[in-house]
Amino acid sequence: MQDDILVYVGHNAGAQLVDYCQAHHFDSLLLVFDENTYAAAGQRLVEQLTAAGFDLKTAMLTGPEITADERNFVQVLLAAGREARTYVAVGSGSITDITRFVSFHTGANCISFPTAASVDGFTSAGAPSVIDGFKKTIYCHSPLAVFGDLTVLSAAPQAMTASGFGDMLGKYIALADWQLGHLLWDEPFDAPTFARMRATLQNCVDHAPAIGQATPEGLRALFDGLIESGLCMLAINNSRPASGAEHQISHYLEMKLIREQRPAVLHGAKVGAASVIAAGWYQQLRRLSRAELLDRLEAAVLPSASAHIQTIEAVFPAMADKVLAEQHQFLSLSAADFEQLKLKIAAHWDEIQHIAASVPAPEQLAALLQQVGGQTDLMAFGFAQSEVDEAVKYAHYLRNRFNIDKLGQVIGLEMG
Repeated sequence: MQDDILVYVGHNAGAQLVDYCQAHHFDSLLLVFDENTYAAAGQRLVEQLTAAGFDLKTAMLTGPEITADERNFVQVLLAAGREARTYVAVGSGSITDITRFVSFHTGANCISFPTAASVDGFTSAGAPSVIDGFKKTIYCHSPLAVFGDLTVLSAAPQAMTASGFGDMLGKYIALADWQLGHLLWDEPFDAPTFARMRATLQNCVDHAPAIGQATPEGLRALFDGLIESGLCMLAINNSRPASGAEHQISHYLEMKLIREQRPAVLHGAKVGAASVIAAGWYQQLRRLSRAELLDRLEAAVLPSASAHIQTIEAVFPAMADKVLAEQHQFLSLSAADFEQLKLKIAAHWDEIQHIAASVPAPEQLAALLQQVGGQTDLMAFGFAQSEVDEAVKYAHYLRNRFNIDKLGQVIGLEMG
């Protein structure tokens, strides 16, 4: 874990990058970008670094979509050559992940120069990657420094800014899910990190009008929030502060798009719309009385492990072994374990209701997304209702976490 990342957010970030590399004697650099990010910032950075006398190479990634996959890893490797270089990712999510992956596996340092405030992974150590057709996070290393230029960030397409804001709104669900997992599944919990994430989320929400107008003030608040989210994950070496049921829905749909070779949808855009769905589950929780809960718990029966296994093998045929491994704890519940879980839910009901009250109503989250130009319905991205229903039904299998979707399975929330 790296907790001493230099973060600069302001104007003239290119000059700051030059000064930083000179001060640290990073004399040989490899800049990684695509055609869009080259136009947004890469060309200017090449000019500045060349004028300053750096030994510079570039990797221009091409294609309609840039994915962190084997093809692009090899392209960067071929561009880098065998000599030692510091890698500079000029771009957003995928370019950052590609650069992080290749730099780590070649023993090189990396620096991030984002061109859009679209994801919270700039300071992360993980590189979500498509390996052999499947998406998984490969843990690599975090960048030494991140340079965010407010002029560049403010000029990014609004859809990318809305994606970053959607990723931040997902923290309402993630933080509530983290508390549920701690209460009911004995997951580790860190109160200071929780407080940090909650405060930075509130700051982003407070700046929603400015983010929607793409003002420098708004983009600074959003970018600071995305950076802080990544640092919170680094602080506990886990994605819990930033990822819950809303991310599981997004991951399920993303894997479906990859499997069917369909066009990608921005990660944060999916997360934001999925958060509206998950907020509806928390709304149901708030409206459930203790008497209704106890009736539901009394009627609840231990799910059939064999039935779950059959479902997993049918829904995830090519990766059933991985999903089954994730769900081992849940599938191994004995009748006594299940009774203890139900007793825990009843005993902590007041706390669960308090957690549910921390999640805004789905209409509130939808209004915030609309304020920044984001979509509030997953079908707006080309998904059929049946595909959304599938994701809602099966995404809880993707992680060994007791999120709202797992609680809903036990107490019979309406999940569709």
